[in-house]
Amino acid sequence: MKNKSLVQVLVWVLVIVCLYQLSFTVVSRRTESKLHTQAETIAKRDNKSESAVYKQLIDSIRHLEIYPVLGYSYQKCKERSIDLGLDLQGGMNITLEISSAKMIMALANDKDDAKLNEALTKAQKSFLGQGSFIDYFADEYEKLSANTGLGLLFYNDAHSDDLPKRMNSTNKDVYAWLKKQEKSKIDENFKVLSTRIDQFNVTQPNIQKLDNGRILVELPGVDDPKRATDLITKSAKLEFWEVYRNDEVLKTFYEADSLLGLKLNGDITAEAAKADSNSTSLKSVDVNNALKPATANPDSSSLALLDSNKNKDSAADKNQLTQEQLTLKYPLMAGGKFIPPFDQSGKLYTNTAVGYANEKNKAFIDEKFLGDKDIMSTFPSDMVFRWSHKGDENGNYTLYALRASGDGPVLDGDGVESARKDIGQNGQFEVTMKMNIDASNEWEQITQAASNKTDGSPKDAIAIVLDDRVYSAPVVQNTIPNGISNITGNFTSEEAEDLANVLNAGRLQVPMAVAENTVVGPTLGKKSIKSGLTSLVIGFLSVIAFMVAYYSRAGVYAVIALLANLFFILGVLAGMGTALTLPGMAGLVLTIGMAVDANVLIFERVKEELKEGKTFKAAIKNGYNAALSSIIDANVTTLIAAILLYSLGKGPVAGFGIILLIGILSSLFTSILLTRLFVERDIAKGRETSFFTSFSKDKLSGFNYNFIENRKKFYVISGAVIILGIASFFVNGFSSGVDFKGGWSYVVDIEGASNTQEIKNAIAANLKDKSSVEVKTYGEVNRYRITTAYRINDRDSGIENEVRNTVIGALGNKYKVDIQSESKIGPTIAEDTKRASTSAIILSLIGMFIYIAIRFRKWVYGLGATVALFHDVLIVFAIYSIFYKISPFAMDIDQAFIAAILTVVGYSINDTVVVFDRVREFLGSHKYETNTAGVINDAINQTLSRTLVTSFTTWIVVLILFLIGGEGLKGFTFALLVGIGVGTYSSICIATPIVVDFLKRNK
Repeated sequence: MKNKSLVQVLVWVLVIVCLYQLSFTVVSRRTESKLHTQAETIAKRDNKSESAVYKQLIDSIRHLEIYPVLGYSYQKCKERSIDLGLDLQGGMNITLEISSAKMIMALANDKDDAKLNEALTKAQKSFLGQGSFIDYFADEYEKLSANTGLGLLFYNDAHSDDLPKRMNSTNKDVYAWLKKQEKSKIDENFKVLSTRIDQFNVTQPNIQKLDNGRILVELPGVDDPKRATDLITKSAKLEFWEVYRNDEVLKTFYEADSLLGLKLNGDITAEAAKADSNSTSLKSVDVNNALKPATANPDSSSLALLDSNKNKDSAADKNQLTQEQLTLKYPLMAGGKFIPPFDQSGKLYTNTAVGYANEKNKAFIDEKFLGDKDIMSTFPSDMVFRWSHKGDENGNYTLYALRASGDGPVLDGDGVESARKDIGQNGQFEVTMKMNIDASNEWEQITQAASNKTDGSPKDAIAIVLDDRVYSAPVVQNTIPNGISNITGNFTSEEAEDLANVLNAGRLQVPMAVAENTVVGPTLGKKSIKSGLTSLVIGFLSVIAFMVAYYSRAGVYAVIALLANLFFILGVLAGMGTALTLPGMAGLVLTIGMAVDANVLIFERVKEELKEGKTFKAAIKNGYNAALSSIIDANVTTLIAAILLYSLGKGPVAGFGIILLIGILSSLFTSILLTRLFVERDIAKGRETSFFTSFSKDKLSGFNYNFIENRKKFYVISGAVIILGIASFFVNGFSSGVDFKGGWSYVVDIEGASNTQEIKNAIAANLKDKSSVEVKTYGEVNRYRITTAYRINDRDSGIENEVRNTVIGALGNKYKVDIQSESKIGPTIAEDTKRASTSAIILSLIGMFIYIAIRFRKWVYGLGATVALFHDVLIVFAIYSIFYKISPFAMDIDQAFIAAILTVVGYSINDTVVVFDRVREFLGSHKYETNTAGVINDAINQTLSRTLVTSFTTWIVVLILFLIGGEGLKGFTFALLVGIGVGTYSSICIATPIVVDFLKRNK
């Protein structure tokens, strides 16, 4: 062996580097173990939450030195440790996408421009996350007004510096300027979010900019997902508004309520409703489901008091109406949907709140009342309605009427210099703000005008509004000269702290919507770790046992190489800071299984040389040299799949790809060079390495099956399965995961349900679309996975909570429910996943075809391999279409499935290339043989022992992963099991026979 010393030095260098990289993981894990013990003791002693105590302990040592000698802090050690993915330790990740439509609308001078609004509406419908939204907007606007209008629409003094050509700018100029603005806003939002997350004190958070205006935020170990989501998604648009007194609002509110009643009763036009607003004729309408809050319920006397100034109807007339008639005529106040702030004597007990509504009625009021232009036209044009930021203990929200000063608030929050959590005089948490000099002077004038009333009228209130929600609306008692003000709102300590953090970090320049959101509970994470590690250990032990039993001392050397391979992979992962996910652990197990392949190739070639009577030293040299070509070709083609997984996949798929990529490179080094070192050491000591045992000496040898002669039988069998799969596709279709169709997915423990149909019926009773719910068992007893597309296209604030309450809340009344994990995949993410996955498969096939055609110098080899790969993919898809309805586990077409398909493609091509390499070798050594088919058939039989051994070791590892690796990997590993079997079959029975057929045709 040449350069033996260099190889030895390289091995020791790798060992030292990997030990150094892994040492940070060891130190941080040891520290965390000690803190867990301390937290358990403190929690029991003080009757506190163990997780809360542990978090406090972690925060207290975050910047303390814990690494002996080197002096690294815990934070630095954690950053350089092997991180566990969210599916292994719990936590959440959120993909946010910028609302470019809102950005365009905010930049426009005339927000009511008909062409602008029409173009934006159409662009939003057609935009599915690919490319830039500005391009879609440009296409739609050009159809309406080609190359004219936009310069005047967007130019103003604020844009004069960066909008070229000013008012004479062409539409093309404006589109380029809008793209520049979009990129700038994304960069600014990224900085704001980074600052917020840094203040959240999460260990090893990850935030990165993605394509198409998206930002990914990963927060491992988060135990309060709602709090984290609120912190991330808040725009933090702070405003100060003047407030209408409710006695100025309620009379008009009553008239508007009457108008709403007439519109609901007869579904009449606005003009007719206004003309008949004093009519007492009532029509039947079903409002019996209106929910009446328990506090301050209005009665007929309250409505009579409000209506006492009406000319045509007296209070007595109102009192003569029945409650049902009152409910029909005044659906909000008499129907209990909206509660005016009257006490029992009919007096207003506050002068700021217009009234109250329960959370279940807010959507109705927003849509039918506040969202109706006709009804809103009855109020003053400067009146703006806003809800309180949270409800009381009964779920009742407060509605305020704000007075616009010009186009908006009297003061915005850009002048806030700093904010901090504080405790007010009443002992409740609040946020204290300090303004800069300019804002302080303006605030002093505003508060002076509100408090100093010379005409004897009541003092005014100023509402503090954040993201269009009122946090407090205090009456201003005195002038505030120093620019220091407080925000109150019944905050918890965490809410006050988070609010101060977002104010300090600044506001998002453009609102961002949640495109994808995944939350994994720590319980599910712990079970995933246990099942993954168990399968890893058992799979590894199985490979060790087989290799030693089959290859004797050489098998022991292969096992040492596998251990070194695992060690190097983990060291590289630690150095790269890559998170280890559950699919990543699957990639690790699969890498172990596939790493055997190179050793098997070498060992089988050495055994062939020994059987031919070569000396041991010559057999070693020839065997390693002969196997090298096959090993390089097979691994390069598999690398193509791994690179595509890493570059085109995301999240778990990318994690699987990077581990597969590292594993292939590492296994090449250990199997070719490390095992050779051990064998060369035996030679130096005058000892021959044994490559077989008494058990395996004559096993899998002497094959002489005529694969080429029977190729038409294989074509028929494969064709029948593929045709059956195509027919099943048109009848059954596929079970598309939420990755591909968008939707919500929940893994839930449910006690008390007898079957999945019962659970589905309970959920579907709350939904209009009954077919949008799927319920499947998820491995353990009483654990289910629920998926639904209910309101997946809605981008309203708080839609996640609403869907969860609707879907899972429907079960809470009947069963004991515990959510283990939840995720949202928006339609734009789903469309991106489809395209990326399709591209990955197509590009992998093209790449492998090109490589094989070049490497073997005949296009027929590339054709045979490509046809075999298509065959393998179609067979796996066929199996998933035929059996997904009767399978006891989920067989979804999702990201994990695509990862499996690409892995199958890589594995299959690996197998095919090894066979092709032996075919090329046999054809080269039998140049003058006229029976080409016979030569090729001999080559297949010669490689059959290697093919079967490699397939068996890989298949048994994946089988163990399928059986005990956890429910989340069932569909993924089943695709691998099918794919490995089909890939082995196709490399022998499909790929090579096709080469024979086309070689004959060419001749």
